[in-house]
Amino acid sequence: MNPTTPTIGDGTRILHFLVDTILIAFIAYSIYGWWNFHVMYWNYTPIQYGAFFFATMWAYVFLFELIFLRTPAKWFTGTKVVAEKGGRPTIFQFLIRATIHSTIISMFGLAWNGQPWHDTFSKTKLVYASKAL
Repeated sequence: MNPTTPTIGDGTRILHFLVDTILIAFIAYSIYGWWNFHVMYWNYTPIQYGAFFFATMWAYVFLFELIFLRTPAKWFTGTKVVAEKGGRPTIFQFLIRATIHSTIISMFGLAWNGQPWHDTFSKTKLVYASKAL
């Protein structure tokens, strides 16, 4: 990656977290409600909301970043995900990133190395997107 390319600060990352988490919560709650309808009327096995939330979070992060290199919150702030060298990350990097991102320990990496663990272990960075994506 070009060393002069600015990376994204903590305030922008917090905004990403808030916007994406609100969207994920609405999506997960909708799926949870649909599932509970089936639990009531067709005796499906009940599943707690947390399982829907974390599964939705993983799918949301993985699919949006794999297809578009950004989630809706990253569109809002004009940022995108790139590999450490500046190119498009591999599917394996997206898998690692989504898996770590959907855990509650992901942001603890900020205290030790200045970037979240989903960036550290997937060897990706968050940068400002150019106007034409």
